Formats: sequence, structure tokens, C-alpha cells
Amino acid sequence: MLKKHLAVMLLLLMAVGAFAQSIPSGTGRHEALGNSPFILDAATDINNNPAWNTQYRNYAFGDIGRSVISDFELSDQYAGATFSLGKKLNLGMILNKRDDSWDAFNLDGWAGNNVGAQTPIVPFKGLIGYTASKNFHVGLAPYLAMWSFDSTTTGGDTETVPTNFDLSSNSLGATLGFIYMVKKGWIEGALNFGMNSYKSEFTQGSNTTTYESEGGIEFGAGFRAWIYPKTNSKLAVVPILGFSTYSWNPKVTTGSTTLTGLNYSWLNLNGGVGINLPVMDDMQLAGGLIVEYNTFKSDSGSVENKSTDFVLPRFHLAGETHIADWLTARFGYSRSVSMSKSENKSGSVTIERNVKSPSSSVQTISLGAGFHFGRFSIDATVSEKWLKEGINFVSGRQNDLFGVVSASYNFNN
Repeated sequence: MLKKHLAVMLLLLMAVGAFAQSIPSGTGRHEALGNSPFILDAATDINNNPAWNTQYRNYAFGDIGRSVISDFELSDQYAGATFSLGKKLNLGMILNKRDDSWDAFNLDGWAGNNVGAQTPIVPFKGLIGYTASKNFHVGLAPYLAMWSFDSTTTGGDTETVPTNFDLSSNSLGATLGFIYMVKKGWIEGALNFGMNSYKSEFTQGSNTTTYESEGGIEFGAGFRAWIYPKTNSKLAVVPILGFSTYSWNPKVTTGSTTLTGLNYSWLNLNGGVGINLPVMDDMQLAGGLIVEYNTFKSDSGSVENKSTDFVLPRFHLAGETHIADWLTARFGYSRSVSMSKSENKSGSVTIERNVKSPSSSVQTISLGAGFHFGRFSIDATVSEKWLKEGINFVSGRQNDLFGVVSASYNFNN
């Protein structure tokens, strides 16, 4: 059993990509491969399932960011690291990576943006991984993000000017994951639970108005398997299955009067199957199909809005090849067809719409590159516009060479 376990783990690490001593991963690599779920990516897998902390030990990773603000600023930056404590226990953390549904509150559309609460800042995710046996690994990732603001004014016109502001928001949750080694591969799963809330109190004279959320609970689960049909097969069959749900409703209280807004709820179901196939020693291909069902509903009795979206199917194709010891080229393809239906009811009036359409063609094909220097790796998406118009001294145009850039360092012995 131990030999089989070691053989499976060796194939797993080979599938990730054994470029010198580095382990390329991150948003730059994952987006370049079309965000395919049929590949292994250390940074993405650790974030989705903390049990991967037991497989990528003593590993630092993160995103340098993407240039969407100006030539001198980057956004969506985060950093993470894992550390081994003995043979079984592993700890780590991920800083500044959003992993919650707080933005679904859409406060700009509630009460004329009088709430005042802002997105929780500096998200923190802890990583705890434990090897329970040769075949079973578990992980736990607590998640926390918070923001608050308070202000008190004394003197002046207290009847027309608010004297006290007390604003806060937070997201609190955890992900529990596992990896179970089977005879010809492995199975992984992760359960995610989160609570998102805000509260804003304004005191003006003798009246206090409180905006707050009810509910705000999110729950999800995802499962993936990596199965080799034959003992010596390099081709892996990769089935996936997942769902997530989220609901909340806003409430405002002034004195003894309480008003509630629309009740919001979301549901997502998805499943698919693909293959992952190393070609020779320096190329990896992956592809597959995914079916997805989404539903959204908001209602307040007399008003009801409902929409459903059935994606059938979503195509994924990805590949990367090792050009040199220090260079990897990547491509990704992702396109889907969806059938959408929406219903809007207000009193006796009902409006129904049905639309069948493909996904946006703007980012159907993605390209990327990886640069590897011993244990260190930089991975990025490549700007298609830069390829089209050429470098500056040829075209006279200034274009970014890369989109999002990731970095990782493998300091495992």
C-alpha cells in the first residue's frame, strides 16, 4: 500500500509540473490555462481545499497583481505560505485574498446608499493540515475579514446633524477539506461555511436609525477525483461536482419602526468530467465539459424577481509545454452556451424573458508564460493585444506585456 501511495503522489507532483525545483502556480498560471478545473495548481488548490497544505509543504505563493488602475499600480495582490511542523502537521496562511460573498449585499442599491458600511478589509485565511494516515489527509482554513468606523460629535445642531456614527462589516467562515488516496488515484472534497454581515447606526437628536443585514449565510461544497483507468496509465479521468448557496435580506429600524427589503437568495449547481494527459516529458494537456445551473430570487410579497441560467455545456481546453529549463508556454480555451430565463412580477403584471446565448468572446482564448529559476517561479498571462500590435519600438504603441503576474517559491527540503 505504501508503494502505491508513493507512486500516486509521484504522478501527482509530475502532473503539477516538475520544472527544476520550482512548483509553478497562481492566478497567472490558472488564468493562462483558461481557469480549467481539470489541472492541478498549487496556489489555487490550497485556497480551495486546505488539505492540499499537506502536499505542498514549505511553499510560498501569491499574486504580484494585475495592472487595471494605472501604469504604476497593481490590484488583486495577495500572499500565502505553508510550513511543515514534523511529518504530519502543517500550518500556513493566506493574506489579502477575498474569499467571501460580501459583495452580494449590493449596498449601493439599498436605501439610496445610506448604509455607509464598506467591504471588510485585509482578509486572513489560516491553514491547518494534518496527515491522519498514509491515505487520508485533512485540512481546516478559518477565514476572517473585518472593517469598522465610528464617530461622535458634541455640540452644534444635534437635531438636524447626526451626532453618532457606528459602522461595521465582517465576514467570518471556515473551509474543511480532505484528500483520500484510492487504489488508482485520489478523491478530494471541501465544505465551506461563511457568515457575512453589516451594521450601520446613525443617531440624530433622540432618534437612532439602524441599517443591518439578516441572514448573510453562505454554504458550499466541492468534490473532485483524479482517477487513472489503468495502473500504469498517465491519462487521468477528472470528474468534478459542486454546489453553493447564499441568502440574506436588508432591514432598517428607526425607533420602533422596522422595514425590511427584498429577500435575496442564490443557488449554484455544477458538475462535469475531463481528462488530464501528460504528453512525453515536457507537455501537459487537459480538457473537459461542465454543466452548470444557477438561480437567483428576490421577493417582498408583492414584488418578485427570479432568474435561472442553465449552462450546457462549458468547454475547457488547456495545455502547457516546457520550452527550456527556465521557460514554459501555456494556452487555455473556455467557452459556454447558456439558456437564461427571467421573471419579473409586480402586482398583476408579469414580464418573462428567455435568452439563449454564448459566453463572452472577449476572453475565450488565453495565453501565458512561466519563468523558472531553481526553486523560484514567476507565472503570468500574456497580453494578446501585445502580440497583435508588437513591441513598442516596432509599433510605437505602449501595451502591457503581461496581465496578472504570480510568484512562488518552493523552500521544501
